[in-house]
Amino acid sequence: MSGADKLLMNSMKIDEGIIVMADLNIELTIKRIRRLIDIELTPEEIQYYMYNHHPSPLQIRLVYAYYTKHFNSYRDLNLLTRKQYIILLLILKKKLLLELGYDKDEPGKIHYASLPYILTGNVMERVNTRIIRNNKFIAKLEENYMYQDLIKQKYNLLQYIKPDEIITMISQFNNTRFSYVTYEYPELLDTEIYYSEDKITDELLFFLNSL
Repeated sequence: MSGADKLLMNSMKIDEGIIVMADLNIELTIKRIRRLIDIELTPEEIQYYMYNHHPSPLQIRLVYAYYTKHFNSYRDLNLLTRKQYIILLLILKKKLLLELGYDKDEPGKIHYASLPYILTGNVMERVNTRIIRNNKFIAKLEENYMYQDLIKQKYNLLQYIKPDEIITMISQFNNTRFSYVTYEYPELLDTEIYYSEDKITDELLFFLNSL
């Protein structure tokens, strides 16, 4: 056996070990998250979203950003199964609703919240990457204390490397059309989600500041 063959075999063993460790980390971390964030999920609810929800990279990016602190990296998150992703997504959705003051999801009721439903919804056409250039909107955003904290403290390095990154993300969520996928109100499936720019922006800024 040549040296190259031995190197290839050893490389394969290392890769297999990484995958095994990643799978174990995912399983244990999800169990820890479910203990830490004690929110009830039913098998029927999970199955509903597995069948109806089709996440876009924009939505996945925010979900992964929230859970990176629990997994210590993006690497293992990229190995999530669909069911594991849906479980983490629903925990995040319900946690966001709790933080907005809603104790529980009630059948047939939609709370006055945008981000929880946008994250669990479906993109209706495609993600709109156009940056909002409205002077009034930009001025209001730049006066927001949460935005100022993000660009000057929390993500000051990102702001230096990609000055428009936060505005770009906010623009994508505001410019993209999403439809409801909500187990509590199945009649709204495929109905467009309508919220003001200010509402979506405030919830996004609060979310980014909580990471």
